[in-house]
Amino acid sequence: MTTDDLVRHLRMSRVTIWRKRAAGDFPKPCALGGGQLRWKRRDIDEWIDRLPVSDPVCPIPPPPPAQRPRDFGRLL
Repeated sequence: MTTDDLVRHLRMSRVTIWRKRAAGDFPKPCALGGGQLRWKRRDIDEWIDRLPVSDPVCPIPPPPPAQRPRDFGRLL
């Protein structure tokens, strides 16, 4: 996986990925040469599985609030 693939897969910014990598809190990439780095999908998925549920990287979004239809007639 490229960095762009990780951004889409994790919904995390490039900066956050690089900060976590620098801090040692992220799977190590494989160097392909020429400065190219790739991550194994399996390593990323295992890293996700090890995250605590309350980790801010992987929040569970709340369900959307129930919306009532608006009655614009009362506004006129």
